[in-house]
Amino acid sequence: MRGRPTGEELLALVERIEGGDDSIVLPADGRYKELMIAGAGAIAERQRDIGDGPEKREREDLGGILGVEGSLADLNKALAAAIRAGDRGPGTADSAAVGRHLWRTALERVRESNPKILGPLGLK
Repeated sequence: MRGRPTGEELLALVERIEGGDDSIVLPADGRYKELMIAGAGAIAERQRDIGDGPEKREREDLGGILGVEGSLADLNKALAAAIRAGDRGPGTADSAAVGRHLWRTALERVRESNPKILGPLGLK
């Protein structure tokens, strides 16, 4: 599940900033403001380019792990609750599937938010 704010929310915020919305408090450093706006735009662009494939894959994985259907948010909540309860953690029958799912989901988030970090780690 994509983190918040989403790319669309970031673009809306950038539009408000560029439109002079007084309710948004930003650092006085103009260069920092420019970098924040550029970063938000880059994340939104990557999300648009990537599309909804990662979220579809995540929903399918969660449905398979949990054996139920539902919204992505509900499935993530159910997985978190199962892990807290000890039903899907280390030592359980599906712990490897859960680990793979969490790893892929984390990588997909980084690919959208800061993909430059993956190269030096050998994780494109």
